[in-house]
Amino acid sequence: MSALKPKSTYHNQLELIQRFAKGDSDAFFIIYKQLHLPIFRFVQKWIGSTEDAEELTADIFFKLWNNRDRFETLDYIRAFLHVAAKNSCINFLKQLKVKNVRQKELDDLLYKDAEPYFILEEVQEELLKLIYGEVEQMPPKMKEIFMLSYVEGLKPSEIAVRLNLNTQTIQNQKANAIRFLKSALADKLLFSATLFWLELALHEFF
Repeated sequence: MSALKPKSTYHNQLELIQRFAKGDSDAFFIIYKQLHLPIFRFVQKWIGSTEDAEELTADIFFKLWNNRDRFETLDYIRAFLHVAAKNSCINFLKQLKVKNVRQKELDDLLYKDAEPYFILEEVQEELLKLIYGEVEQMPPKMKEIFMLSYVEGLKPSEIAVRLNLNTQTIQNQKANAIRFLKSALADKLLFSATLFWLELALHEFF
């Protein structure tokens, strides 16, 4: 992989993904620049160490590069990164043998007998692809607030300051975004399972 120095622009997302799949490091740099911070914040939130989070995030994007020919959309890349980030956190905490409630929750998830772990991972990737696809259809302000809240992990008060809105407006938009996703995903998932999987995904990945 060559030095990360973007030399060109891409006419659309499809061209960006196609160039990335062919090993274009400029395309990788654009994707990295767009998605690095949310993934880093996710990892840092789980493991608590900035230095270790930086190292894990670098490894995650290295995995992305090594799997670059399997992605068709940016939503699929986002899903892959979030699943890879979650798995990296699990492995990191296992190695440290952290003895706390969060470690127990992660162990319960990892060793769950309900279904093989690799199948669960595929389900998670597909669900996240669906979620990101629907987020792209949200009204601009709702989408912006959703991303700041669930991807960047900002509190309603922090979002309110950044967007120059009151906190109640932020909370209302978050609630509207969740209702939007539930309604949209109900057409794509079994209705009885929609709420469960949506709440699980938002809790685990965002």
